[in-house]
Amino acid sequence: MSYLALYRKYRPSDFDSVYGQEEVVTVIKNAILNNKISHAYLFSGPRGTGKTTIAKIIAKLVNCEHLENGKPCGKCYNCLNFSNSNDIVEIDAASNNGVDEIREIRDKINLVPSNAKFKVYIVDEVHMLTNQAFNALLKTLEEPPSHVIFILATTEPHKIPLTIASRCQKFRFSKIDDNKVVDRLKEISKLENISCDDDAYYEIARLSDGCMRDAINLLDQLVAYSDSHITLEDIYKVNGAVSYNDINELLNYIYSNDKTKIIEFVDNFDKSGKEINKFIEELIIYIKDIILYKNAGFLSNIKVKNENIKVISDAFSDKILYMLVDMLNSTQNSVKTSSHGSILFMTSILNFAEKINAQEHFSDPIKQENSVVNKNEITSNGFNIANKIISREIILDEKVVDSSNISVLKIDLDGRINNTLAGASKDILKMFKSKWNLISDYLFDEKYSSVCGLLKDSNVVVSSSEYIIISNKLSSVASRINYNSEIIEELLEKIFDSKVKVVAVSEEEWSKIKSEYINNIKNGKKYVVLELNEKVENEKEKTPVDDLIDLVGENVIEYK
Repeated sequence: MSYLALYRKYRPSDFDSVYGQEEVVTVIKNAILNNKISHAYLFSGPRGTGKTTIAKIIAKLVNCEHLENGKPCGKCYNCLNFSNSNDIVEIDAASNNGVDEIREIRDKINLVPSNAKFKVYIVDEVHMLTNQAFNALLKTLEEPPSHVIFILATTEPHKIPLTIASRCQKFRFSKIDDNKVVDRLKEISKLENISCDDDAYYEIARLSDGCMRDAINLLDQLVAYSDSHITLEDIYKVNGAVSYNDINELLNYIYSNDKTKIIEFVDNFDKSGKEINKFIEELIIYIKDIILYKNAGFLSNIKVKNENIKVISDAFSDKILYMLVDMLNSTQNSVKTSSHGSILFMTSILNFAEKINAQEHFSDPIKQENSVVNKNEITSNGFNIANKIISREIILDEKVVDSSNISVLKIDLDGRINNTLAGASKDILKMFKSKWNLISDYLFDEKYSSVCGLLKDSNVVVSSSEYIIISNKLSSVASRINYNSEIIEELLEKIFDSKVKVVAVSEEEWSKIKSEYINNIKNGKKYVVLELNEKVENEKEKTPVDDLIDLVGENVIEYK
């Protein structure tokens, strides 16, 4: 006897064996038990999620002569001869999509079933039918004989004419949850005496992307490759995917800006014959998992992956992760149309690694001997130094150092807001808004990159010839913009060729300011430009603390 593929061998024969489509199963099962069967169903959803399987179960249930608690008895004539029944008609619309095939169905549906109660037509990939075929099906679908049931299945429901869809009960099949895929794989493994690591099960489920058929097929393929015990490494070799250890290595090379290792990595990857586009996709997903862990404490079910994520999350700041995703997404789009994808990917990674400076952009303490920064004192998103210097202390190697000597520019926030409103100009505001996206050009500039992220997510709301008001959702970001106003004003002068003074407020604060401004104007109040007294406070001789800030950057020092 020839070998039967596992996905065919373990295809569900009743609703209790269906995984991941509980809502669909519940509705249809109750309809059958209460004798409220519709004459037409439309199943839509991704491949391998159970559309055709549930269609066959429906056909078996409606024709079973002795249902037992919503299950086919498996003993009656219709159950025993289900696979050879002339009353269950499966049609592949991809190869039988013409009007003649549909007319043939229309001519035959009036014939009563030979042995079963219902004649069931299962039309797979129904979206492949031509317009003429759909028109031929329309009238039949609207008023079929009482002994006929149509079940239409498709992966592209948007291609189904509304006139057809509106005559069916519609069910949307979702991707199957990874945990449910794993449960099914373990069940099959137990029946087939397959030995497999837990990490491998979850990796199979992830690679299948919610498709149960793909997951079982991959398990079947892995059994043929390693009949003793299936591991993560087996999956990477068979599927062509990249291991988490490999991804971890590349991220470490990027962190340390090791150009030689990056080139060797990409060169070896290219020689292996694996798809660079697929690797970029894996890398983006992996970085997404790092972001989830850093911000939500979420980890996957794969132990090896979790160990790597914990290490990398300590090294990379959120800002760098976001920038890396943007770069990879842009590179992936370019790779798709390039005949030299590996070279394009390599140069993008090298450029990224060179542009970022570990001492300025990473939240991990600097990997140098005698580092005085205490890693446990680093906050998840860096210290917000813009909160001013009211009785602050810097924690350095468990010793307390007074920070009163740090120079801080004291800006008159209310005065700058007043002066911006006094000289507000729509034309100047329009100019700033039209060129605001040019800030992104300085994201990798060593001098301005630290403030570009603050400005990129902010908006200019009012502008005059000498002042601008910037708004951000978060008051903490607005405070950081105010603290870094000098370097920001220098950057804006480069971009807009116009010297202006900056003041930032949160969106909530701006809403109040705007409302007050409108009321004042209505009541005849005039805004006049004030002379501001802004100066640098506590400006003293440079201290060891200042040297430390220059060395490691403000984001890795926490003030208390």
